[in-house]
Amino acid sequence: MNSREDQLAAFNRLLDIMDDLREKCPWDKKQTLESLRHLTIEETYELADAILENDLPEIKKELGDVLLHIVFYSKSEVKRKLLILGMLPIQFAIN
Repeated sequence: MNSREDQLAAFNRLLDIMDDLREKCPWDKKQTLESLRHLTIEETYELADAILENDLPEIKKELGDVLLHIVFYSKSEVKRKLLILGMLPIQFAIN
């Protein structure tokens, strides 16, 4: 999965999965910025620990978890509160 096309296809699958979860999963539907906050902090600390331990497989896993949180936020309450549609405006916010 080294080509740009493969990477984009994988990211599209992630977005599709998130759309399905937000639509069909009762737990996902009720999450808010506030309810996700502690979970995001926990994932960030787990990533930091994996980096300190130089555990590359765990770093990969935790980066995936953090990415999932970023997508979750962009597909949830952030979308409503900021009146944005999808990922594009968040991508443009990268400094």
